[in-house]
Amino acid sequence: MTKRKLKLAFIENDSSRKATFRKRRTGFMKKMYEINKLCDVPTCAIMYSPDQPQPDVWPDPSEVRRLIELFKNVPEKERNKKMVTHGMFLKQRIEKEQEKLNKLKKENREKELRMAMSQCLAGKPLNGLDFTNLQEMGRKENELAKINQPLVGQPPAHATSADENTQDAIQLAPWSVGAVRSSKFGEVDDQIMPLGDY
Repeated sequence: MTKRKLKLAFIENDSSRKATFRKRRTGFMKKMYEINKLCDVPTCAIMYSPDQPQPDVWPDPSEVRRLIELFKNVPEKERNKKMVTHGMFLKQRIEKEQEKLNKLKKENREKELRMAMSQCLAGKPLNGLDFTNLQEMGRKENELAKINQPLVGQPPAHATSADENTQDAIQLAPWSVGAVRSSKFGEVDDQIMPLGDY
């Protein structure tokens, strides 16, 4: 059974919100313990609840104070190296999404140009294309021409030998092209022997 996707939004119902907080708090503390034991990383957590006068502290107040002091003693430059504010986080997300959007726009544009070029090659009318579209099609055509240019003008490796074989076959034939009379279609040429008579 697949897990139902949770909608990250404020829970309006008071009792449901409190139950969710208790469950999530326990899971969060468990994760902190697992990180501490599995990775040998010093961890601490301070969690305030509106329904409790004192905050929840893990693992204990003395260890939390020690880690906070350790953090304060780190140079500010090193301390802020990997810190991200909410505004910085949103800016990074917006930039990433903008990059994805630009990439999709470029892919869609190339697909539209390919479809238009296919219609043009098929002899269909190109409707709704402005001057910019035609310019881009021209650039794309030039790019394709440059890609195919090395292939044009370079005869295949077997072309020379094929031409030589054709010339040899003509020379070895028992008749020459000049010896055959030009006749109308359907008339029998006396100089061409019928099959099976030799």
